[in-house]
Amino acid sequence: MDLEKSATENPNVTVWGVHLMDASALTRKEREELLFKLNRIFTFVGTEIPEEIELDGEVVALHEVMWHLINHKNEVTPQECAAVQRLWGAIERKIRQIESTIRSQDIDEREALVLYAEAQGLIRAAVELRGLEKGKLIDSAQAPLIDRNEAQKRWLSYLKKIS
Repeated sequence: MDLEKSATENPNVTVWGVHLMDASALTRKEREELLFKLNRIFTFVGTEIPEEIELDGEVVALHEVMWHLINHKNEVTPQECAAVQRLWGAIERKIRQIESTIRSQDIDEREALVLYAEAQGLIRAAVELRGLEKGKLIDSAQAPLIDRNEAQKRWLSYLKKIS
């Protein structure tokens, strides 16, 4: 689904439970709702990893990289593991940048929706990359869904931010 095209063709757009009515400036309540939904556990489920994304000033074929890692997880070299860790860090920075833009920039609802969908795809990629252990990607069936302690800390941090 081409989000930018869909958002410009149809002013009443819904993406994964986020419904924006028109191209007016984003209200405080809408910002809070988008950020809340973006920080929910499993917000990334069903979201596609972006084909390409600019990370730290460099365009990365993210979908292709993820496909390679997932399909060749038993062949990942130590050098690739180090690159994966750098990629994960860049993705996390990009997600925070998008959240900051949604939180504080003067953007309209359509721009916010495009950013929201991009962040969801990046969150999915980050979760996949988090499965790196001892040079090999773990099968998703073997990996724990989420560390509860970490989730609780993120939730408390988010609540502090919006209060």
